[in-house]
Amino acid sequence: MKKSNNSCFLLFFVLLILSVNARAQSKVTGSVTDSLKKPIEGVSIQIMTDKDTLRTTSGARGDFSFHKVNSNKFYLVVKALGYKPFTSVYEIEPSKKGSVLEPITLKTETIRLEDVEVKVKVDPIKIKKDTIEYNAGAYTVRENDKVEDLLKQLQGIEVDEKGAVTAMGKKMTKLRVNGEDFFTSNVEDYIRQLPADIIAKLQVIDDYGDEANFTGIKVGTPQKMLNLVTKPGMDKGVFGGVNASSATNNAHNLGTTGSIWKKTKQIGFGGRYGLTDNEFSKLHNTGLNGNIRDKISKEFSVNANYNFNNNRNNSIQSTYLETFNPQGTIYDLRESANNSSSLNNSINLGLNGATKKNYFNAALSGSLGSSKNNAFSTSDKTGIIRQDLISNSGSRNNSPNIGGNINWSRRLSNNRRSLSMGFNFSTNEGKSNSSINDIIRYYNETTNVLVKDSLLNRLVENDTRSSNVGGNIQFSNSLKRANDSTGYSFINLSYRFSVSRSQNTQNTTVTDKFGASFLVDSLGQDYVSNFINQNISIGFNTNAKKISYNFGLNFSPSIIIGKYQNTGQQLRNYQLNFSPSGNLSYQIKENRSLSFGYNGYTSSPDFNKLQPIRNNNDVQNLIIGNPDLKATTSHSADLSYNQFGAKSGWSIMAGLSGSFAFNSVVSNTIFLRDTLNSLKQQTTYENVNGIYNIGGNYSLNKRLMTNKLSLSLNGNVAYSHNVFYTDNVLNRSSGINLSNAFRFSLNEKKFSVNSSVSYSFSSNTYSILNQNIKNVQVLALNGGASWIPNKRFRLNASASKSLNFGYNLNAGNPLLVNMGMNANFLKDNRLGFTVQANDLFNQGALFQTSITNNSISENRTRFISRFVQATLTYSISKFGDKRIRSRVNNFNTGELN
Repeated sequence: MKKSNNSCFLLFFVLLILSVNARAQSKVTGSVTDSLKKPIEGVSIQIMTDKDTLRTTSGARGDFSFHKVNSNKFYLVVKALGYKPFTSVYEIEPSKKGSVLEPITLKTETIRLEDVEVKVKVDPIKIKKDTIEYNAGAYTVRENDKVEDLLKQLQGIEVDEKGAVTAMGKKMTKLRVNGEDFFTSNVEDYIRQLPADIIAKLQVIDDYGDEANFTGIKVGTPQKMLNLVTKPGMDKGVFGGVNASSATNNAHNLGTTGSIWKKTKQIGFGGRYGLTDNEFSKLHNTGLNGNIRDKISKEFSVNANYNFNNNRNNSIQSTYLETFNPQGTIYDLRESANNSSSLNNSINLGLNGATKKNYFNAALSGSLGSSKNNAFSTSDKTGIIRQDLISNSGSRNNSPNIGGNINWSRRLSNNRRSLSMGFNFSTNEGKSNSSINDIIRYYNETTNVLVKDSLLNRLVENDTRSSNVGGNIQFSNSLKRANDSTGYSFINLSYRFSVSRSQNTQNTTVTDKFGASFLVDSLGQDYVSNFINQNISIGFNTNAKKISYNFGLNFSPSIIIGKYQNTGQQLRNYQLNFSPSGNLSYQIKENRSLSFGYNGYTSSPDFNKLQPIRNNNDVQNLIIGNPDLKATTSHSADLSYNQFGAKSGWSIMAGLSGSFAFNSVVSNTIFLRDTLNSLKQQTTYENVNGIYNIGGNYSLNKRLMTNKLSLSLNGNVAYSHNVFYTDNVLNRSSGINLSNAFRFSLNEKKFSVNSSVSYSFSSNTYSILNQNIKNVQVLALNGGASWIPNKRFRLNASASKSLNFGYNLNAGNPLLVNMGMNANFLKDNRLGFTVQANDLFNQGALFQTSITNNSISENRTRFISRFVQATLTYSISKFGDKRIRSRVNNFNTGELN
């Protein structure tokens, strides 16, 4: 009996313990993201208590959950390859059956090997759904190299002379470092300041904006963003310096920059002064800027920047213009000399914040600018018109502007729903005074003898005021269960509106040959316009491990109401527009991705093209608007494919794009006879269909010698089809542009060599004048080399030869040769001296050509291209600390797989 009682008591005690444990068990959920707030899949997560250890991995959305945590206090360990481990102790309230942890952000970490030299094969490229990642350790980084030098080695990326970066033909618009906004976020400002040896990875990201990353609703056309991932400990520093340069073309510049970067705190400033004075250019430029970015709490950060610019510029240009029409061809040779000055001030303020449930952004900006311009130009027309125009004009403009916006988003119902709202406003003013003095010389069409001079002096005063308010609201709802780790899908509804008002007053005073001035009503304007636009859209979004896509439909009703105060005329233009949109990103296999984007949008005609009032500002081209114009519906699509073979070293990047439009607004140029039986133009506007563009680009790259040698073949092809009117006759033009280039690049620690051969061809055909054809061909040879015998000295040289065919202006076949030398002194190479000789044979010129409807324009800007420039620079570049830097310099940033 006693034994039976003992057994019952033991059973009762065990049941009691189990019941207590059962009551203590609770559910713990959370999510894991990287520094860009993107979810990380497959992360190893452990919860350790004094009684048990639980393990799981994160899903496609980075989410994880533990259903039976038997203690209200536990130790959490999060580990993922390529990221720093995360550990923390949590304590939850015993009364809660479930707890949601704050989102866990993992920081990037590369494998660090100390005191042991290990050589591994590093994959230079990783291709993901919406990101192309370049491993800096796979490329040659020399002493004193900047991020710009590293970018120039990357396939699919181009850096021009001004530092503008493009990725597969699309411009980089935003810069981040370790996933955080970096100072002004301007790519050009900092790729020439940041040293390349602190960078571990470079990521080219299709960015839809911070709010889209928060809500998961990624619609519209993404922008290209550059994110730099630094080596461990290199997320802080002080950099900047002072530089002074002087050149034989009488150009002198002085500049200074300074930046303090302490992870979340960023303070920067800069200043410049430039002076150029020679026979072609007279420039006087002054600029100041300052910016600050800092976290005021764990969730919120503020940023502010100020810019001041004062510029004066004198320049000389030559332009040759061919215009085709049914009556014949007009040849126009224009020479112009411009003297302009501008003074601008701008300030921007911002507040950004994000918590687990809320995203907030507010910005306020203002600017105050003034400008003056004096121009003297001549226009000599031949062909079916024999006429000269001599014009002397001067203008003054003032334009204060202010604008701002507020955006807020909130996740609802356990992150399954979200609500977003926004408001924006802007107001602009502009006042200008223009003095225009024209002399028109008329010639006899047969004998080319001067018949008459016509003098017209005018004073045109403009006063423009405009304001705009707008807002939006968006709601999304998840279509999957909260614990579904295969991905997420949701449907979203949004409404946007904008209301704008513009008022313009123009008075024209004419002075006759006797010096008397009088106001001409027919040359004046006084109108008020109101534009109301609304957009209603419905969309579907999904994001899984290998595929992400969205598509939607947009409805946009709009109305323009205009009134002419001096005549009492009114204008009403109603539009109801419909357009679809969609995006797709697909990870086919590792390092192989496909993306597709389609976007449709509508745009209402500009009010100046709608108003039926005659504009006589240009005496040789009268302009009359068309109040019956319809809105233009445009559609664009692009397809891109990226592939990298880790074993073969081959990488392929290719893309196709196209666009077409309905009800495009085009000009209708009519040639009229004046009182002297000479021709002048009158331009009106019409809607047409049939304008479209198709293009493609490709880049094939083969890397050899441990990525030091690069062979690439790049090219693009584009076909454009335009429709326009001339003398009320519908005409068409088509153009084909082809370009191909073979490039060779070898980058060693002590030297680099690069060369390329490129060929471009453009052909333009018109449906008038017996299929008039314009062909331009350019064959170019380019080469360059650098020699770096030690870390303090560098020599460089470059040469290019162009063979140009088909231009009307003398483009020549220039041979451009440049040479330079750079030497560094003092500790850490702080003092630098550079000598650069440009265009040793004096054959350069800035030459451009463009095509618009039935006109071909060739432009040449004259300037001094042969000069020698000397630059002295004192710079500071300190990142991390000595202990971290010495450690970083001894490891390879490659990843062991």
